[in-house]
Amino acid sequence: MKRRPEPPGLPDTRDPAPGVVEGGAVWDCVEAGAQVQVPEHVADLRVQESRWVGGRLAGVRFTGLECRDTEFVQCDLSGAVLDSAVLSRVVFTDCRLTGTVLDGAQLTDVRITDSAADLLSLRMARARFLLVENSGLHAADLYEFGGEHCAFLGCDLGEASVEAARLRETDLHGCTVDELRGALSLRGARISPDQIVPLAAVLLDELGIQVTEQPPISG
Repeated sequence: MKRRPEPPGLPDTRDPAPGVVEGGAVWDCVEAGAQVQVPEHVADLRVQESRWVGGRLAGVRFTGLECRDTEFVQCDLSGAVLDSAVLSRVVFTDCRLTGTVLDGAQLTDVRITDSAADLLSLRMARARFLLVENSGLHAADLYEFGGEHCAFLGCDLGEASVEAARLRETDLHGCTVDELRGALSLRGARISPDQIVPLAAVLLDELGIQVTEQPPISG
């Protein structure tokens, strides 16, 4: 049974990407680098069977973004807004995703590896076969995130919010879960034995249960 994302299907040879990103453009089988100029707002960009290395995308607002069979390597997407993006068989490796907004995005077979993704926002996003590994997700926002067959492995989820999330068959092995918010929404997720104690503390706090010494019995 499939448990992890399918990798992007990339051609062996790719053409150089245009020097400037334009709205409504279709990038098909291209190789992009840090020299590509990106405006503050990009509408309806489609990227497929392509690779982008060292992209300077910090703070860029994308609307109508669609990516298929694409790799982002060492790209800076910190503070970028990718609302309602559609990503299929996409990989982010060693990228900066701090404060990146993927609210309402549709993620299928997406992998994020060795990346800085603190404050990442996945509010109301939908994902199937999303794998995030060895990445910082401190204080990430997963409010009403809907995930199936996903995995967060070896990530820092401290102070992250999973309130109202649906995490059916989602693996959280090796993650830091201290001060995780909305832990009651972890129904159906999977953890490792060493996470039981820290997660139990979070759940007790969510339930308002206090652990105290037994009061003295009056005579």
